[in-house]
Amino acid sequence: MELTFGTGGRFSRFSLINAQKIVNFALDNGIRSFDTGFEYGSMKSQPLLSNCLKGALKTSREGIILSTKCAPKSPEYIKSSVNKSIDIFQCGYIDFFHLWGASINDLENKEILFALKSLIKEGKIKRASVTTQDIRTIKRISKGDFDEIKALMLDYNLLKQNRLEFIRQCKKNDIQIFAGTSLCQGLLLDSILKIFLRSRSPFYLARAFLKKETRNYLKPAKRARKYLKNYNRSFQNKIPLSFVINEKSIDFIPIGMLSE
Repeated sequence: MELTFGTGGRFSRFSLINAQKIVNFALDNGIRSFDTGFEYGSMKSQPLLSNCLKGALKTSREGIILSTKCAPKSPEYIKSSVNKSIDIFQCGYIDFFHLWGASINDLENKEILFALKSLIKEGKIKRASVTTQDIRTIKRISKGDFDEIKALMLDYNLLKQNRLEFIRQCKKNDIQIFAGTSLCQGLLLDSILKIFLRSRSPFYLARAFLKKETRNYLKPAKRARKYLKNYNRSFQNKIPLSFVINEKSIDFIPIGMLSE
């Protein structure tokens, strides 16, 4: 199991100096897996991460696991995103390429699957993946219905335990698992207000009101935090992540690491 350094849109707002400090801290503490997205941060997050990883990639490309993603807009867009990502990182290949929010219809599109197959055959991506929270799509992928898809990034945490049967089914079909939202966007640790006061980022408040996924987490996460208060404070905050870490079927846990 690998802890993965996630670089969402907020990562793009860091200066190169501060971003480098965070990435160096991750590297110094044994983190070798990094996740980004072609469109993250108005297309600024990926180039910033590339600059921060330049030395590590040059020293040992095989020692770094890179994953990036794009929306499945078209086969041409997918190929362009992969080629541009490789060029940005100067890395030769992408370890995991995720189709961001791909639906069953997207996965049944033969042109999209052929584009992925071609990129794999050319050695430009090691494994094609899907990022989704749709239970129907998760179920289909777990069955191994799509030969080209060999990884899956899904939401798995204390509040989404019903994913477990599909995670274990994936492993039987040689599909690697990225367990996203392991901390429910931080809401299993603190309220949205406390997160805002600590980070001073209007992004968190806006997400609570505008993003359906976050709104759906608010009440259940509050109940979970209330229950977890029965435990010692130092142990209480370790429980949500420990829950995910202790599932042996999970390969990667992406977490946004945005504090200096």
